[in-house]
Amino acid sequence: MNRSYKTLLIIVLVGALGVFSFHCASPEMTSARLYVQQEQWNEALSALESELEHNPDNAEAWYLKGRVHSELGNFDEMLEAFESSLEFSDDYKQEIEEIRFNNWVAFINAGIEEYNLGQEDPDNYRTAIELFELASKMEPDSTVAYKNWGFAHLILGEMEEAIEPFKETLKREDDPEIAKYTGQIYFDKGYDIWNRHYGEDMDPELREEMEEHLEEAIRYLRKSMEWDPDDGEVVATLSNAYIVLDRQEEAKEIFRAGIETDPDNKIYYYNLGVLELEEDNFETAIDLFESAVELDPEYHDAYYNMGVAYVNWGVELREKAVQEDDEDKTYREKFEAAVPHLERVVDVRPDDAELFETLGRLYANLDRVEEAEAAFERADELRGGGGGQ
Repeated sequence: MNRSYKTLLIIVLVGALGVFSFHCASPEMTSARLYVQQEQWNEALSALESELEHNPDNAEAWYLKGRVHSELGNFDEMLEAFESSLEFSDDYKQEIEEIRFNNWVAFINAGIEEYNLGQEDPDNYRTAIELFELASKMEPDSTVAYKNWGFAHLILGEMEEAIEPFKETLKREDDPEIAKYTGQIYFDKGYDIWNRHYGEDMDPELREEMEEHLEEAIRYLRKSMEWDPDDGEVVATLSNAYIVLDRQEEAKEIFRAGIETDPDNKIYYYNLGVLELEEDNFETAIDLFESAVELDPEYHDAYYNMGVAYVNWGVELREKAVQEDDEDKTYREKFEAAVPHLERVVDVRPDDAELFETLGRLYANLDRVEEAEAAFERADELRGGGGGQ
């Protein structure tokens, strides 16, 4: 009986020794833990690298290696080590998340501080960008770092560089302001090409590049408008993108939608009126300009374009009468209607030779000779004496 007990005891002890031996750390791991406790980071890193050469699936070693790299400021290496640790085990997931979060907080706070100092020295914006980029690596799903990173580039006039962090923001959050800025950047890129080659036969590859930029602008601006339909700047830029692409009807739809959403926004009426005027839809354009000035009685651009609409309408009616050998004088009514709107603009555009020239022609067609002569004389003065009737 006693002999059996002793035999059983020996077996249990052997088993226990076997389990202990299985979990016993290697000399490298023991050294690494000690170095970490003593904050001897380089020595700890050397021991951990030696350990991982022999045991590449050691999750703890990878975790400690990431922690050491964090202390040494090697953040890319830190992230790689943490990823490797999590590949083999979730045992250190909580510790890893805490280290990443603490780094994120530190980088965000430091970045904001540098950002605020940027007004004194633009180099601080550069430092802020680096810090926000690091913060985004610590917490990739948080949008705070991406937004500030992008805005720092905008302040420095680096529109192209702002696109990446703004896009990363929009992958994670429906932010109408960020979508607006992204769309505006793409619009400016496309518009710049269009403006530099306006009136030319554009190279096909260049045209394709322009169209790609404007299509991207439309995509982001539509997102912004969907999330915040009351932003007039978005509506204006989006419609301009359609106009540059010769997609006038889509531009009109944008302004009609804007009017439905915000019927007190004079810009929507005015811009839709301009589009209708360009297509010689005079009556519709005039109604829209009238709606604009009802909202803002001092809206001089709307008065001016209303006058232009009446002038062009009158010219069309006069030419039609001449072609049909008709003595219809209806065109005079349109010219008469144009005069007060253009005269109202004279006070705010006293140096506009084209305006005085137009008024002179109107007065002449209405047999207001003295007024016509005075208007033509003023146009000549503004042009340095080179004008004429």
